[in-house]
Amino acid sequence: MKIRNAILVLLVTMAAVGLAALIARNTPPYQEESELLISLGINNNLQVSESSGLAYSRIIENSIWTVNDSGHANDLLLLKTDGTLQAKITIDGGTNVDWEAMAGFKVDGQPYLVVADVGDNLNRRKTYQLYLLREPDLSADLKPETDLPIEKTVNASTIQFTYEDGPKNCEAIGVDVAGKQIWLVEKVYFDAAQKTPPGIYTLPLSLSPAEVDDKKTLIAKRIADFPPRNVTGMDFSMDGKRLIIRNYVNAHLYTRDGNETWENVVAKKKPATIVLPLQRQGEAICFSPDSESVIVTSELLRQPIWKVNLSQPAESADSQPEKTDPGG
Repeated sequence: MKIRNAILVLLVTMAAVGLAALIARNTPPYQEESELLISLGINNNLQVSESSGLAYSRIIENSIWTVNDSGHANDLLLLKTDGTLQAKITIDGGTNVDWEAMAGFKVDGQPYLVVADVGDNLNRRKTYQLYLLREPDLSADLKPETDLPIEKTVNASTIQFTYEDGPKNCEAIGVDVAGKQIWLVEKVYFDAAQKTPPGIYTLPLSLSPAEVDDKKTLIAKRIADFPPRNVTGMDFSMDGKRLIIRNYVNAHLYTRDGNETWENVVAKKKPATIVLPLQRQGEAICFSPDSESVIVTSELLRQPIWKVNLSQPAESADSQPEKTDPGG
């Protein structure tokens, strides 16, 4: 009996040690920093548990907007890049069916945000929605002496659309200001039986209230294939020269010269592969204001906010993401 009890204690101890090691491996920041990978802070906010989209603020310095996906409220969350929650902005009348992406952009000096209700894991939705709004100017409301986030309700225009070739799951959106287009990249799971390559789709960008009619359904047109699967985020740089598209493992960086169209770039150029930090479920990405680095976040709580320096990108490659998918 004593020997059996001793063996039992030993097994329990070994299991506890193994569990502790597992927890340690999955505790931020998951990997060491380097010149290319810098941990800016930790997202410890219970209100930001599934960061699925990112947009760098054009108004508040060192701040990023993010959204949670399905099952959460119709809120935009403003974080400092160190993870501090600064504001919760509710879109009046908005519905979070499956908010999977967002983007920021500026037209004629005015900053805008677009939130993408485009998630569709089962490929069965009839229509999808984009919420378009001017970025709220919270400069006068933010008070450094308080830790309480600002809470406001704002209005947004609703753009309803569908795809020309049937329902698509999407978690990546970006705005090509020069081309006056909204871009969407299809997400196809690595082990899906779909034979057609994932696609890049576009919608016309219009800021005129007369042209944004939520009762009209626009059609997203397919402009190119994008073979890498598990795409979870994208962004156009603020200087208009770079486009980045990420999945769970790495990112694909395109650079254009002069007035070349982005449609021509993705059709004819191979992107550089950017290795991203290890993340639990990395879904969001946005460029920094200088366009020389990107910010990435992950779903789940207590996740690091990483800055990835793009000054030394890896060689162009056609590598596929790993054969796993943590979810949608």
